[in-house]
Amino acid sequence: MSITQFVASTGARMRVFDLGRRIAKIGLSEFEAIEDLARPYPTPYLRHAWVGILSWNPDEPGQHNIWFLKLPLDEQNILQPGPRDQFLQHWLRVVQHPDKDHGEAPCAFKPDGNRMSYFHSIALKTLKQPETQYYATARAYFSGDTGWQNWQQLGLQGIAEVVARLDESNNSELLQKALPEMDNAGASVPRNVLLGFLENAEPDVNLTIALTDSLAEAMKGQPDATALALYCRAMSQSVSVNHRREVLQLVLQHPLASEVEILSAVGSRCWNDLEGDTLSLYLEKLAQAGQDVFLALVADLMTLPGKRKQILEAFRNPQRSDELGAAIGVLMSAARSGVQ
Repeated sequence: MSITQFVASTGARMRVFDLGRRIAKIGLSEFEAIEDLARPYPTPYLRHAWVGILSWNPDEPGQHNIWFLKLPLDEQNILQPGPRDQFLQHWLRVVQHPDKDHGEAPCAFKPDGNRMSYFHSIALKTLKQPETQYYATARAYFSGDTGWQNWQQLGLQGIAEVVARLDESNNSELLQKALPEMDNAGASVPRNVLLGFLENAEPDVNLTIALTDSLAEAMKGQPDATALALYCRAMSQSVSVNHRREVLQLVLQHPLASEVEILSAVGSRCWNDLEGDTLSLYLEKLAQAGQDVFLALVADLMTLPGKRKQILEAFRNPQRSDELGAAIGVLMSAARSGVQ
């Protein structure tokens, strides 16, 4: 029995979300194929599928279940069925003996605060439930009604709900107008929280332009690595491919580009835009960051669909630096040692 079949057997409906690199919906037919071992997991992270499952019964309004699962994958990113089956056996025992304490389910994990807030936001939207009271507070702040310096009353949940509902109540336009105001007021804390949540959304062209302008304003000063990483993450799923790739080039050419925080953000969130010259530039910055960073992030990137071939092609670039060539040599040597 699969998770999909188990939920269906209870008469419930379900939605599945990837929680590894960012929070993104996984189609039910795709998840069913993953469970049937018919296709690899599309966005592995640290050799696991990090999954959030929301289920509810239409005949029982207000009742729903949420599971957060960290499911091991093999070297081809195919689900290892054993741990999944142990999880299902746990829940079958819970159903059969609901009065007993069965402990924590196998493969369960607890997302960090930001992911919990955003998942809760999309769960409310999926279930067509009203927003929390924090939503109105966040909208009032982004409207400028409460003063740009008065962000201490904001909660993660309210900002997450605004981002999860970009397509409602002119929220995208609201944030577009708020970004320059926050920059002018020096309100970097709420801006950075907003940027972190936007990695899960698809900013439209106008909001992307506002984000690009905000980055340009930050670069006039002395931005830290955290801020630059957050801008890359915020625009990683923008509908404007040209804008997000221009930003990626801009950040990777910055003096801080070889900082681990930036390189990790780019590799884990912006992989779709790492190709051609941008990929070559990224690999050069990885080599500058040190051998351990290079090995870890290249290995992670190679697990993503299509990236291994692109990286190997970039390795053969005759214009690569000696530093990158040396890092590649160590990588290849480590790979040969692993095979032996």
